Amino acid sequence: VICRKITGVPEWNRATGPTIKELITIKLSRHDLEAKSIMNILISLNFCFALMGALIRHRRTYDIVHFHGASLPLILNLFVLKLMKKKIIAKVTSSKSDREVGSFKGRYWFIGDILIRILGKVDFFIAISGEIKAALIKDGIEERKIIEISNFIKRDEFFPETDAERKKIIKNKLGIDISKRIITLSGRLVHRKRVDVLLEAVAKVLKTRKDIQVIILGHGELMNDLLDMAADLKIQNYVSFRGMVSNILDYLHVTDIFVFTSEIEGMPNSLLEAMACRLPVIATRIGGVVDIIEDGENGIIVTPGNAEELKEAILRLIENSDLAETIAENAYKKIKENYYIGSVADKYIQLYQKVLEGI
Repeated sequence: VICRKITGVPEWNRATGPTIKELITIKLSRHDLEAKSIMNILISLNFCFALMGALIRHRRTYDIVHFHGASLPLILNLFVLKLMKKKIIAKVTSSKSDREVGSFKGRYWFIGDILIRILGKVDFFIAISGEIKAALIKDGIEERKIIEISNFIKRDEFFPETDAERKKIIKNKLGIDISKRIITLSGRLVHRKRVDVLLEAVAKVLKTRKDIQVIILGHGELMNDLLDMAADLKIQNYVSFRGMVSNILDYLHVTDIFVFTSEIEGMPNSLLEAMACRLPVIATRIGGVVDIIEDGENGIIVTPGNAEELKEAILRLIENSDLAETIAENAYKKIKENYYIGSVADKYIQLYQKVLEGI
């Protein structure tokens, strides 16, 4: 596993099997490269060429390279890998980001079309949602090269907590008022996550009831703007920004409603994690969300950017405990039946075997 070394993030548990090589780049403390800035481009290029060196040095130790994302690192290393006669698999994580194939057609003048022709040399693309598969086909990628494989959840890392006393202990440990209904959002604080919509919705909910506490997990370039927005809306006493945390399971175990507000996404892991913890979820009608959620059955779907709809959905779950319980149970069943790592890993193994047959 080759990745970029990043400092200042919570500790993470390394997998016990593979060797992990962390590449040194400029600005090790910057972990969010989503913004289109000169510095972020330089960091990406730095990583791309460091990756190229690592792939060349270790060329005798691998047959397949599996990229997480079909963007700059893949584009700049594709021809080198093909010269070394390596097979390439690329997982596409979004169809509307303008950074991956699936969103290049007609973009960046004629450059987008050139990038599509280059990326056509990839052996297989993994589409994590139906929307992404459709976008790849629209970009001109051969359908035979597209394999649909969803994201997944590890059963032993995300699971429900049913003990009420245990939940009280966790709340006390986290400094959370045990009398409040907890609404949680987890994700990077960047524009496409639309955390501002949640803040607007919370201001509306508070006109009806005050027994809520909103917890926002994650960090990003909009942190200060969102803090200012909460103050302007006079809801700062009801919203807690916790930053990046290593104990997200604790927060999910004391959550009453999980909210997902993104306007662009592939298949959100944060949503799968919440559903695996048997939580009622509210999510926007985008990307892979519609592959996972049936509105009113295992979640509530709202229009992206619509704070009024989000407010109504929150109140609906708070005021109808039977509905919240049914949605939570159906969400948990959906994950158990379709999104645990075992069934998803089998699909990857079959794909790797198919690729190796051609070597």
